[in-house]
Amino acid sequence: MIVKAADDFKRRSLNALPTLLERLAYICSLQMADGTYSHWGLTRTFGARAAQEAVRLAHVETAAELVREPIREIFSEYQYATSTGNERGLLRAESFVLNAPVNDDGLLGAHLRLLQNSVQALARQGRTTPQVA
Repeated sequence: MIVKAADDFKRRSLNALPTLLERLAYICSLQMADGTYSHWGLTRTFGARAAQEAVRLAHVETAAELVREPIREIFSEYQYATSTGNERGLLRAESFVLNAPVNDDGLLGAHLRLLQNSVQALARQGRTTPQVA
C-alpha cells in the first residue's frame, strides 16, 4: 500500500511541478510543526499511515537529490518559480522554506538551510545590485 501511495504522490502531485526546487518546497509546505504531513487526497485514498510514509519517502529522496545540484541551477529554478511572469505562481519568495524530514540526522537539515539562505541572499543581491547598461 505504501508503494502505491508513494507512486501516486510522485505521479500526480510532484510530476506536476517542473523543477526539483518546486517539488521540495511543495513537500516542505505539507510538513506540519510536529513533522507529520498534511495531504488530504493521499490520506483519503490510501489511509493516514501510507500517506505519511509516501510523503516522507518523497521528502527524503527529493532533498537528497537537491543537495547534489549546483547552487547556480537551484537559484535558476528559484528565479523561474518566483518570477512574476510565471502563471502558476506556486513558489512565493516570502514563504520559501526548505526543511529536512524530522528523522534526518541533522546534516541534511543544515545543508537545506544553507541552500535556502544562499538562494535568498542571491535573490536579495539581485534586487539591490544596480544594472549596468
